[in-house]
Amino acid sequence: MKKAIVLGVGNAQVDLIRFLKAQGWWVIGCSYRREGRGLEYIDQFALLNITDVDGIEQLARAENADLIYSIGSDLAMPTAARLASRLGLPALVSAETAELLHNKLSLRGFLNEHAISPICYKGLRSPGDLDDWDIFPAIVKPVDNQGQRGVFLAASLEEARDGFERSLQFSHSRTLIIEEFLEGPEISVNTFVVNGETVFNEVSDRLVVEGYTGGLPRGHIYPSVHCPENVRREVRKLTSLCNRALGIENGPVYYQAILTRNGPRIVEVTPRLDGCHMWRLIKTVSGVDLLEASVKCLLGESVPSLCVEEDLRCRYLGFYYLPPGREFCRAEHPASACVEHLEYYYSDGETVRPINGYLEKVGYYIEPYGQ
Repeated sequence: MKKAIVLGVGNAQVDLIRFLKAQGWWVIGCSYRREGRGLEYIDQFALLNITDVDGIEQLARAENADLIYSIGSDLAMPTAARLASRLGLPALVSAETAELLHNKLSLRGFLNEHAISPICYKGLRSPGDLDDWDIFPAIVKPVDNQGQRGVFLAASLEEARDGFERSLQFSHSRTLIIEEFLEGPEISVNTFVVNGETVFNEVSDRLVVEGYTGGLPRGHIYPSVHCPENVRREVRKLTSLCNRALGIENGPVYYQAILTRNGPRIVEVTPRLDGCHMWRLIKTVSGVDLLEASVKCLLGESVPSLCVEEDLRCRYLGFYYLPPGREFCRAEHPASACVEHLEYYYSDGETVRPINGYLEKVGYYIEPYGQ
């Protein structure tokens, strides 16, 4: 039986774990603590931090693993790439590319260097580094974390200093980045590269929770209803250009961008599927299965068709949220009569675990847009 090590056992990994199990794989899940919805689906658990490259290498050799992978996790991408190189296992990107995209400071430098979505930014290691920054409002965030952890909007130098230490707690390298605030609608772009060519490049609306400046998604609409066709063409050109500049030959690349008055600006790039189950939204709408395509591409198998028809019926993927520490109750998060997919992350009576510390996803649903 083929063995896969999945880095993480949280909600995003459940999709990958279930897919691999359906294909007959023995799945080993790794996490720094025995906690997460993926535990009920895996065959074996290893108490290992997903950034512990040496520890996971020992596990992979002992288990004779055939695959090490993850979806929805920036932290896991460098680990998976490094181990693939060490062990001769399949990989979609190099460790260097994974590390570049995992570090927001390195990514912003790369984008500006290649004249792709250039904006003003600066790396910060101490409050004193803010002294010569005078562009406000500005976004401050850890360079090496995800899920909106430690991200905040500063309207002034004083606010940037006030939030500095709290944000720094979320950075493994004790480094922050401050960027000019970009105003405009948010979008997501799911792309897929085959033999160096971006063959899938789809734009969706990314709706965020009001009152939370970290860009916490409350839902996605696919296809986009807020991005005009001429802007979509510009966005697709931009993401294809970025994929080529990064030298990515195969696999998924996920983008977040903002439609500013000066054109679209990329704010996040990661060489994986997103963490919002958008592969399921896209599959529901178009029939294209990016999860299947990612695994097949990783294994060197033929990728299924990624062609998208025109005039697709829009659907909405929405999230249920609760503050951390609250007790979950499904009855408080009912689905509409027209729901097409529904998953809860918790069972009744379970306590919502802290991730971003503000509002935590407790489930999601897919339904026709506008219903």
